[in-house]
Formats: sequence, C-alpha cells, structure tokens
Amino acid sequence: MNESVQVVALVSHARHVPAEEREAFAARIRAAAPGPGLVLETCHRVEAYWTTVEDPHELADRSGLPDGGQLLPGDAAARHAIAVAVGRDSVVIGEDQVLHQLRESVDGARRAARLDPALERLFSLALQAGRRARSWHQGPSRSLADVAVAAIEGRTGPLAGRAVLVVGAGRMGRLAVGAANDAGASVVIANRSAERGVALARASGASIGAFDPGAGVTTFAAVIVALGGPWAISSATSASLVDSDAIVVDLSVPQALDPACSTQLAGRFVSADALALADAEPAGSNTAPLHRLDRLVDQTTDAFSAWLAGRASRATAEALLEQVDRERMAELELLWRHRPDLKPEDRDAIEGMTRHLARRWLRTPLERLGRDSDGRDERAVRDLFAL
Repeated sequence: MNESVQVVALVSHARHVPAEEREAFAARIRAAAPGPGLVLETCHRVEAYWTTVEDPHELADRSGLPDGGQLLPGDAAARHAIAVAVGRDSVVIGEDQVLHQLRESVDGARRAARLDPALERLFSLALQAGRRARSWHQGPSRSLADVAVAAIEGRTGPLAGRAVLVVGAGRMGRLAVGAANDAGASVVIANRSAERGVALARASGASIGAFDPGAGVTTFAAVIVALGGPWAISSATSASLVDSDAIVVDLSVPQALDPACSTQLAGRFVSADALALADAEPAGSNTAPLHRLDRLVDQTTDAFSAWLAGRASRATAEALLEQVDRERMAELELLWRHRPDLKPEDRDAIEGMTRHLARRWLRTPLERLGRDSDGRDERAVRDLFAL
C-alpha cells in the first residue's frame, strides 16, 4: 500500500475497552474529527477510519485512543474494515446486523461528503464483500440476541414454557423476541411506546406487559433489555428484580439498567460487553465457512491495495507530466523572448518537437509506473524528479 497516503483505523472493541470508555472515545471523535473519514458505532465497537499522510501514532494520540484500543495503519486497516463487513470480526460470525450498521455509517458519511476517494473505494469493496458473504449463508442467521438467550439457558436451563420479559421494541428488541420465541419461551414485551410494543406483539404472538412491572417482574425467568436509553423503573421494580431469580441480560450500550441494581444482581446480570467475551459459536461448529470468509477478506484486501497502488502511480505519472510540461513551456517562453522574429508556424513546429522529445524521454518511467505493483517505482520517480 502507498506509504505517502494510507488508510488508518482506530478501533475500540468490547473485548478490550469497556463501554464507558468507548462512549467517551466516540464523543472525542465526533467533537474533533481530524478531517474527512468514517465513524462506525455498534453495541460492541467504536471505530474511526481516515486517510492520512501523517504519522498514524500522532493521529491516535490526538484522537485519544483509549487503553486497549488498536491503531491499524495501511493494509491492516483495510483488512479490518473488510473483516467487519463480512462479519468475521463479530461476536456472532457472519451476523447481519453489523453489515446494516456499516451501510448506515457509510451512507451518512457520503451524505456529509466525508468520504474521500480512497475510503469510498474501500467501503464500497467492503460492503460488496459483506453482501457476498451473506449470500453464502443458509438457514436462519444468528444474532447477539441468540447469544443472550444461550447465556440465559446456560444459567437457568431451557426456557421452553417459561416467561421472558423483553424490554424494548427496536431492532435488537425484535431480535430478542424472535430468539426467545425460538427457545419456546412465553414472551412478554414492554416498551416506552405502547404502539410499537403492541405492533411487535401482534407480529410475534407475544403478550404486552408494563414498562415498569413492579412486583410482577418476579414472574419472569429472564429479562432481556434492549433500549436506546435508561430503563426508568421504580425502586419497587428494582427491589423485586433483585429479590427474584431472574437472569437479566442488558443488550443496551450504554447499559440501560441502573448500575446500582446490576451490581446487586451480581452473577444474575449479563452486560452486552460480557456477551462479547463469550464463545458465540455452538460447540463443534464447522470451520470451513470461516476459512471461506478469510479468503474473501484476503481477496478483497488485495483488490483494494492494488487499486490504491494504481491510484498512487497514476497520480505520480500525472505529476511528472505536469512538471515536465511546466519546465518545457518555461524554456519555450525564454526562446520566444530571445527570438521574437520566429514565425507562428516555426513556433508550432518547435513546440511540437519539444513535446515529442519530452514524451519519448518519459516513456520508460511512465511504463514502469503503469506496471508498478508494490509502490517502489512510484517512490523512486517521486524521489528522482522531486515530486
């Protein structure tokens, strides 16, 4: 990949960076972004991508990359973006939600004119690879909600015939309802907006419950929270939840359940970050799909690197031609001043001859640039001609 202009990624993931620090990192990036780029925020990651000519470490320092975050320059940044798109870096390998979130982030950056040509190319290739990877999948896709239900059943045993409260009717709430239904649970939905909750209940065959259930929360074997803000419940509900046997999984980022309540729940509370550390794939999973995804990531990364190298070589070729033409025209202007008596047809002949000579002398470096595969010739031409 061209060393003068490279893609840089700053990555903070739940595997290594707590939710509070990821949220603070996202705020810093939004407040002081160092130029056009893309920011991807999901329940488990905050990532920022830029193209830069400066030292990537200085960029990371200015952006306040938290402890445990990763600085990925050059090919490593491109490879990571593509791995995210195909679902290779997800808690659930190949899950659909991250591709949807990445597409939304890319669309938003495009609308704001924050994607330069290199990032535009990278994420176009990444989204294309993501769609191709999803086309390979057969059967229902697993999601983080499936991991949540598996975590509950690992603590309580099968949920079939038992009551589960799902708090939230957004995208993750819908996934949680589906996962709990698949487990055979008796699902109750609670949502701030009664209308959305009722619509989801009708579509899924679930029941509707109170957003602040009070002592009624003790009837549930598990509670799955999926909200875009705090779960505002009374002290009576909090106390009943603590006194119950319910497992509480909070898929919200930041955490929706009051920290004091989650602390009292102790081992019965599971955060979204905790799920990121779990083994999301069933035991004995076939590794062949993983190898296929890895090959797709490799191929797409190579395609982007080749495009970027060719882009650098083309830009160098254009700069070389422009420099030679400037020098040539400057010399011709001197000649015209010294020989004002030259006829127009003679000037045209001299100008054409100098242009032809310049192209002949440049033929070899231009051909080398056209075949440049690793950036060496591009760097050599820039050094030799002081471009």
